[in-house]
Amino acid sequence: MLAAAVLAVTHARTTTATTPGSELVPPSGREPLRLLRITALPRPRRDRDHLLHWSAWRRHHQYQAAEAHRRWNNITATATT
Repeated sequence: MLAAAVLAVTHARTTTATTPGSELVPPSGREPLRLLRITALPRPRRDRDHLLHWSAWRRHHQYQAAEAHRRWNNITATATT
């Protein structure tokens, strides 16, 4: 919701500005998102412990997904033969 509000305000300000000195090119499609990331969204964590924890979580999730796919493929293989 916040992102939609920021984008709406940005669009409204860029389309209705007719004051002197407002000879600016309209923002590109990605510029409002970039400005939102810089100003409103927190920066992602980059510390070593967090990166290692995230990597372990991701690899564990991938393992669980692969196991689920293998189980499902075994079930469907036995059901069709």
